[in-house]
Amino acid sequence: MKLRNLDDLNVFVQVIAAGSFSAAARMLHLSPKTVSKQIARIEQALGVILFERNTRNLRLTDEGRMLAERARAALVALDEMEELARDGHQGLRGVIRLTAPAPFGHKYVTAAIRDFRQLHPQVDFELRLSDQVQDLHGGNLDLAIRIGELADSRLVARRLAPNRRVLVASPDYLHAHGTPNAPDDLARYECLVFTYPGLLHDTWVLHNGRHKASVQIRGSLQSDNGDALRAWCLAGLGISLRETWDIHDALHAGTLVRVLPGWEAIPSNISLVRARREPLPRRLTMFMEFILARWQNAPWDMQDIAGKPSKRSKP
Repeated sequence: MKLRNLDDLNVFVQVIAAGSFSAAARMLHLSPKTVSKQIARIEQALGVILFERNTRNLRLTDEGRMLAERARAALVALDEMEELARDGHQGLRGVIRLTAPAPFGHKYVTAAIRDFRQLHPQVDFELRLSDQVQDLHGGNLDLAIRIGELADSRLVARRLAPNRRVLVASPDYLHAHGTPNAPDDLARYECLVFTYPGLLHDTWVLHNGRHKASVQIRGSLQSDNGDALRAWCLAGLGISLRETWDIHDALHAGTLVRVLPGWEAIPSNISLVRARREPLPRRLTMFMEFILARWQNAPWDMQDIAGKPSKRSKP
């Protein structure tokens, strides 16, 4: 028996992304029985078992993993052929599945998608905003925007913009507690700490162009969400090490000011990444070029963000 039904392959890929037959059925508006039948049809046609099933989870077999990569490539190739059959850029259609950190996504990615859709209204988007790193290999995702160092060398990455981080606080906090004069002073202040499962960013490494300083900081407020840290900082609850893309508007408005304005963190990158899957649908290459052009000059760093420290020093 030969595998002839491309819809079965699409269901197979959706089951992997959803993590269960029932979740995939809900996504595809099918019954779980239909999904199970389509997976069984693939297994019968190929003579392999695709999933190890138990009452708690669903796990791909080695054969299932190999088929998944080929199935995705086949579905992408089919999309590409459909796109090539249409004329001009206005013929772009299909779905782009994108993930990004929540704060950056809210501020910049949603607007980029809006503007891209004005040019290509038949391209649909599924946007996942999360500060947790999403799996581009096992998950049903096309692209990700990542901030910081990229640990997975299997990904194809393109640099979008520099990621600068500066020390900021509200004027009220500095008036109440005084202003640090050197990096070592930070250890005596309440600092707002970014934390991640298994990782606590309680050491800030700063530089001023000539010297580097590593400071162990303390803080009673910790979060894995940048929006929470920004809100606490604006509320006058401590000093935060924040990305310029996140706080440039608050600096411009004066609701936050620079602390130790000659110092900032070692810069990293904002990158656009994807899994190594070929060929790429034209909608993906068009969208990638669109946001690369949009952010290549880091518009959030175009304004003066030097800031002015509080005039009142610590007693």
